[in-house]
Amino acid sequence: MRQPYVARKVSKRTGATRYTGMYYDTTGTPRSAGTYDDELEALAAARREQNRREGGILGEMTPAQRRAMTFDEFWPIFQRHHRVEPNTMQTYFGVWINHVRPFLKADRVATFDSARAVQFFTWLAETERTVTTRRACRKVLSAMLGLSILLGCRTDNPVRGLNVGKQAAHKNIKVINETVFWELCSKLPLPTQRLFAEYIISTGVRFCEAISFQEGDLDYDTGMLNVCRSTVEVAKQFHPTGGRFVTRPYTKNGEHRRFKVGRPLVEKIRAHVQQHGMKPGDLIFPVRLFMPDTAWVNLPRCTAEEMEAAAKTTFISPITGARVTHAKVSTYRKHGCRCAPCVQAYRDYRSAYRVQAMARKGKVTRQRARRDGNDYLAPSEWSTIWIPARKAVGVDVTPYQLRHSHASLLLAHGVPLPDVQARLGHNDLTSTTHYVWALAEESEAAATTMNVLLGYETKQPDPQEAMLARMEAVMNSMQAMIDPPLARQIAAESSTSRPDLHLVTDTLTALQNPAGN
Repeated sequence: MRQPYVARKVSKRTGATRYTGMYYDTTGTPRSAGTYDDELEALAAARREQNRREGGILGEMTPAQRRAMTFDEFWPIFQRHHRVEPNTMQTYFGVWINHVRPFLKADRVATFDSARAVQFFTWLAETERTVTTRRACRKVLSAMLGLSILLGCRTDNPVRGLNVGKQAAHKNIKVINETVFWELCSKLPLPTQRLFAEYIISTGVRFCEAISFQEGDLDYDTGMLNVCRSTVEVAKQFHPTGGRFVTRPYTKNGEHRRFKVGRPLVEKIRAHVQQHGMKPGDLIFPVRLFMPDTAWVNLPRCTAEEMEAAAKTTFISPITGARVTHAKVSTYRKHGCRCAPCVQAYRDYRSAYRVQAMARKGKVTRQRARRDGNDYLAPSEWSTIWIPARKAVGVDVTPYQLRHSHASLLLAHGVPLPDVQARLGHNDLTSTTHYVWALAEESEAAATTMNVLLGYETKQPDPQEAMLARMEAVMNSMQAMIDPPLARQIAAESSTSRPDLHLVTDTLTALQNPAGN
């Protein structure tokens, strides 16, 4: 729950400073608890109002207050005392604000019954909420009613087990092969960005596990990787200390896992660590290595040869009438040229100017350090880097689908299903079998068989089977016409012009001398 705070106001007429105590209501909106001359008094008033809004839980409420409590009044109690992960509570809050609260905010928790629950889910269906949304609403509402039972507000949970519709089908899994992956990597401008993508597709780790990768998790001698933590991004109101990232000492399924990494990737990571002077416990992929000094590096850039060729090209300025060259800042600013070399020259000039201006103030530009001391890469920042590369290649693949591609490539090359499950960290083998279905969807065996059965295509025989069939036909015809010694003599006489007749000779020899005689 977000904590109360004090807003300072200075009067323009008198110049006096006054303090307003601010707290958050059930929707997360800041509200005023009054304006005071003393800062501590304003903060105390905000805290009192916050506590009053939370309802005075754990025995402080009278039976009449419990019976009269609405869902809108109960939500702050639920948000504060229901024990789930911060990112899970953030998801609950989104479901509550967008779907549950508009219909049930004035309903009393104590009198909520099955009939009202059916009306609520009917309203969700009539307003075209998806089945996934309805299941999420049932989960949040069931958790709220479960806590109300523990607090003595009611004795039953009418939502548990309620049918909200058929489960929606799983989304199709999109994967890429190794050729497309390397083409994508070539469009990423920085070595750290390319190494990060290679690390994900080589290991199959989740994004929250990849950004938590620290020096010491990988044994460079044995190549064993220890995946033992995960980091998620949450809003400040759901963070235990008001920060941005929450690092958990376990993975998504609550367990650690170890597996072997290929030697080429191990050496690349070792060189990356040595290049940047990382110590044990440092992040291998901090955000500052993804955001370089030049602000325009993620945009398409001209090569050095293109810039040199543009610098030798001249044109008549439409503004001054003078002959000027491309790839110059003055050509961009004074003469209005917007060709790619002139735009790049101006961008580089602006970036260098910012670096110098920040240096004069004693600051270092483009160092993306967090205010709370964290240096994790946010999903939105990685998407900003990934999307231009994806569009340049022309494939519709998200960053998370690198993990899907890892599993599908392993299964396609014969790696056993339990081994893939262990690398991905799935508790249930059913989750891993989804990637087998993805391979079956791309298989052409069934479509080719149906084409042959319907007469659309002619079955192409296997080359080895075709050769054996030809040999059998030759043997049958020769045995019907001549005896084996004569056939061998003919083959020997024609071996100079027909080298392939040695197959017939060898076959006839095997017929005359069966194995074991």
